[in-house]
Amino acid sequence: MNIEQRLAEAIRSFHLDSLTGAVPLNIDLDVVLTVLAHTLCDALRRRIPGYQAATPDTLQRRFLSTGGHILNHGNQIVVRLDRRTYSPVLRQATLPEISVPWLGGRTVRYEFA
Repeated sequence: MNIEQRLAEAIRSFHLDSLTGAVPLNIDLDVVLTVLAHTLCDALRRRIPGYQAATPDTLQRRFLSTGGHILNHGNQIVVRLDRRTYSPVLRQATLPEISVPWLGGRTVRYEFA
């Protein structure tokens, strides 16, 4: 039942039933990207209070489609998210300040307008 529910979410949220074409490499890439996106959404919903059971399309609508700015401050990259209805919920989430190895070890942190 859990597997069927996750597949239904992937089809509804990431259009897994609309793969790119007949080329197997493209379809494999689509499936890998879909699994990666689903995993990232799952990690995000665990951090947001009250949204542990939210579907990826709900997270997309309420949080991920938020506009903002990316600022480069030398060793630190700041992601400044615009104010929206659900901004207080994101403020309560435990979004970590992370070090990104492929960006030369620079840290990424989040701010809310």
